[in-house]
Amino acid sequence: MNNFEKSSKTRINTKDSEIVFSVHPKIYPKEVLLKACYIIVDKVYVYIDAPKKDEFTVLLKTKTRSTKKQLEALRNEFLNELLNASVRKEIAQKNKTIIEYIVGGAINAALPSSSKGPQEPSRANSDEDDIKKIEQEIEALKKELEQEDFSAGTYEEDPLNIKRPLQ
Repeated sequence: MNNFEKSSKTRINTKDSEIVFSVHPKIYPKEVLLKACYIIVDKVYVYIDAPKKDEFTVLLKTKTRSTKKQLEALRNEFLNELLNASVRKEIAQKNKTIIEYIVGGAINAALPSSSKGPQEPSRANSDEDDIKKIEQEIEALKKELEQEDFSAGTYEEDPLNIKRPLQ
């Protein structure tokens, strides 16, 4: 038994294919512990407890029979995932401001120009001109529609010979 196994109170039960050990929350906070559990949950059943304020107890139970070596390897893999999640958390905290700027810039770029705040006068005038042109086109289409002669026949008469039997 090495020093870690002593300090982490590691217990191995090969009969039930489970390994129990403790993790200190000052080293690995709850958020980090949960992320590591999520990553390994497809391989094993994970049980977490906090019997003391300064200790998490983790029980990893394999889905199939496992040897002592396999259980120790599983614990080591879990501890590596704890370290990985811890480093990711630190990196995210350090890059939080940069991430906020990038996301804010992306959202700002996706917004329509009218909701981005004050515009340059020439841009605002250009938008108004575009709206006037569109309104004029709509009015012209309405007039054209009013002048259209729909008395050529009913849909049942099929003057354009559109209706054909399917072959």
